[in-house]
Amino acid sequence: MQEQNRHITLIFKHLSGEIDKTEEKQLFDWLEESKENKSIFNEYQKVWAMSDTSYNSEIASIDINDEWQIFKNNVGFDDKILIPKQKNKKKFSIYSIAATISAILLLSVATLYFFKPKQEVILAQNEVVETNLPDGTKISINKNSKILYSKKFNKKERRIELKGDAYFKVEKDKTKPFIIKTESFYVEVLGTEFYVNSNLLERKVVVSEGTVAVYKKKDKSDKLIITAGQEIVFDNKENKLRKIETFNKNCIAWKTKVFNFNNQSLENIFKQLEAVYNVKFEFKNPQLKQCRQSVSFENQTIDEILNVLQATFDNISFKKEKNIIVVNGKSCK
Repeated sequence: MQEQNRHITLIFKHLSGEIDKTEEKQLFDWLEESKENKSIFNEYQKVWAMSDTSYNSEIASIDINDEWQIFKNNVGFDDKILIPKQKNKKKFSIYSIAATISAILLLSVATLYFFKPKQEVILAQNEVVETNLPDGTKISINKNSKILYSKKFNKKERRIELKGDAYFKVEKDKTKPFIIKTESFYVEVLGTEFYVNSNLLERKVVVSEGTVAVYKKKDKSDKLIITAGQEIVFDNKENKLRKIETFNKNCIAWKTKVFNFNNQSLENIFKQLEAVYNVKFEFKNPQLKQCRQSVSFENQTIDEILNVLQATFDNISFKKEKNIIVVNGKSCK
């Protein structure tokens, strides 16, 4: 229990931006240990993202001290830890924990709101959001991501904060560089097209058109420049930026619906399709995960993709039930 509480504390410090390099490495190592740990982190991140999407008079009128005491009494919350006490030795599901966090954040947001500068928030929850910023910049925000910017945006500067991932087509303005702040680095451009992912496990910048500068230090002494077709990856373990000459276009398939799979396993192909089409693949025969294929798709529906794969693999069948796709058949060996 104590070990679990420590990692939950690290998640909170990461989400609030108060984590140091040593703690961040501890969190990253823990996430790499299992898929379950990554799932827990994602649930906390979703709740955190939803907590500051809107504010109203009802929240502002909450007596934080009174409500906090009532909340602790009702759920058995201990000030020394960050999850509710377990009763009858039954484990809380991640959804119970997430609900508890949501209640805590709701109370804290009411107080913090009055001490923060007014900000505009664009949130994408279950669907990709396509919209424009006040300067005309076109943005596509991936699911479970958000963009924050001051109401003074585009007056003296164009500065935003990104949590999650998004694709940008920046309106050109030589007098006002467009600056994106993420947890690990800054991205600066004058006008171009590029993709930024600031998620903990995959922090990167890829450029479709033009030139982009990426740096960690505010004085830009560690600045790296990339052009169309290149990418910069943030190395979590070494805490530094790395330039790569080419990038995998599948990373922006959630926006373009363009996939290019080169001798990829079905398991890997399906994971990428799941992220874009809101479906879930279930293997009746686990050996099918290792079947490999080279195939490309461009702006096709999930049904059209399944038809292509069905024609390619005569030993595999697909059965679609709402958003669940059951994969069955004989091994490819």
